[in-house]
Amino acid sequence: MAEDQECEIMWKRGRTLGQGGYGFVSLASTTHNSPLIPSLIAVKSCRLCHSQSLEDETEFLRMCQDSPHVIRSFGVKVTQEDGILLYNLLLEYASAGSLADRLLNNDQLGLPLLQVQKHTKNVLIGLSFIHRKGIIHCDIKPHNILLTSTDDDDDDTEEVAKIADFGLSLTLEQSWTQKQGMRGTKRYMAPESQLHQEYGPEADIWALGCTVYELITGTPLWESSNSDPMFDDVWDRIKYEEPNLENHKLSTEAKDFLRYCLIKNPKSRWSAGLLLNHSFLKSADNVLPPKKRKRQHGYMSSLQRPNQKRAFRTQPHIRHLVIEQ
Repeated sequence: MAEDQECEIMWKRGRTLGQGGYGFVSLASTTHNSPLIPSLIAVKSCRLCHSQSLEDETEFLRMCQDSPHVIRSFGVKVTQEDGILLYNLLLEYASAGSLADRLLNNDQLGLPLLQVQKHTKNVLIGLSFIHRKGIIHCDIKPHNILLTSTDDDDDDTEEVAKIADFGLSLTLEQSWTQKQGMRGTKRYMAPESQLHQEYGPEADIWALGCTVYELITGTPLWESSNSDPMFDDVWDRIKYEEPNLENHKLSTEAKDFLRYCLIKNPKSRWSAGLLLNHSFLKSADNVLPPKKRKRQHGYMSSLQRPNQKRAFRTQPHIRHLVIEQ
């Protein structure tokens, strides 16, 4: 059991949810009297000596804590486990997974249009907030858009899309004054980022356009024309080709929305604020900020229960999860 001095959260690490170059993410249970602390959280961990990226992410999340469309942070805690000092970022647990999970579960056939419209509006509200704060996410994609569930008074659940993973994010000042190198995921990177390593809010909008195309059609907008991975030409296609929006699943309004996201010249690309008023999103006009529901003692949503049941059968071996550097 570990106690966070800043958040005063008692938590216990459970099963591993995922691993990456940064470290690993665990599910954790909490015991807390505050109605604002959920019974399950996600804990993103890495070696303390390699924690700069997570520390930066912690600060970005702190700056965005007032947005209901950015994954919530509950603070940090340094622990020693299996003889290893770990930096732990305590995060809201997205019990419904990511949009990438949703696509995979739907056999890559795309999502229902109304779902896409609602999720897109949620993400745009989040991006509008982030950009007003002078932050560029730099890695918008289905994997980094998480779905959380809120319960209303009738015990129905409503999914809310939230932006997560600020590990590659920049401030506008950093993008202007520092050479950044390549940031992001190849299929979703804007042409100006690949050609000139330029990053601005416009790069997030391009990535959102690629994401929305994939959510509707079930296939990535940009794929290599070569089956041999040694000759992957995705970057060249993004740099020099116009996006091909001729897909039967795309309505006229969807194509128009995507064209404004995918303008090659970043200065002409629409902002999040402008896109929120596009007619493509008119069916999602009833999207509201998620409600804050007080958690009664012992309360757990129906989506959380099965996860917690599996969460604590075995404890992870930390030495097998952290990257040796």
